[in-house]
Amino acid sequence: FLVLKSLTQGNFIPRLNKSSVKRALVAVPNFEEQKLIVAAHKKLENLSDAIDEFNKELALNPKNASLISERADSMLEEIGHLTDADKIMSLARQGESREIEFKESLSMDVATGTKEKYIEVAALKTIVAFLNTLGGYLLVGVDDSGGVKGVADEVKRCHKNNYDNFMLFLKNKIKQRIGEQYYPFIESKIVDVGGNKVLMVECQGSPSPCYLDEKDFYVRTNPATDKLEGPKLVEYVQNHFSL
Repeated sequence: FLVLKSLTQGNFIPRLNKSSVKRALVAVPNFEEQKLIVAAHKKLENLSDAIDEFNKELALNPKNASLISERADSMLEEIGHLTDADKIMSLARQGESREIEFKESLSMDVATGTKEKYIEVAALKTIVAFLNTLGGYLLVGVDDSGGVKGVADEVKRCHKNNYDNFMLFLKNKIKQRIGEQYYPFIESKIVDVGGNKVLMVECQGSPSPCYLDEKDFYVRTNPATDKLEGPKLVEYVQNHFSL
């Protein structure tokens, strides 16, 4: 288009003549680039076909909406167009697994509204386990059934209704009980999901063993957190980490 536009003549009625077109220089990619262009075009066609199939399936079988939504979420995540809220909803629909864990709160007993150490420890154990395994997502403010409840009540009762205080509390607990050297493998953020604030903690697998309070070693199984000790701990560390 740009080449043809540059060849047009006339201010009021643009026109092209045959001789100008014959003299036009068109940049032609080399053969390898042409193959990449064709392959990319084919992939876009496949995506378009998949979307058409999703639309047909949704129209014919509305009961499959959850499955279709999960597949669409995977596609959107791959191309970087899945929002954090959509990501959380997708994880909540999948349910708890080796890579996904739900907690109703970070440190508050939801029945009494008071801070409890054992609840805090449960969340930190999960983070340690994800670091020692293959990574995963800890969603705080989501109940066991995948219902999004949010952390607003905990923030109000335990952190002076200040989300910055809430996030600083998490950061300090990670520093004190896990170790600040693991910060690069932990990303945490507050995400608004339909008006409910959810804490999403995304962990990558650590290249070195991670311990809670420098002594307790946890790994992630499906869908639980297990403590390893003795020979099992030694064997796991030797097999899983490149020390």
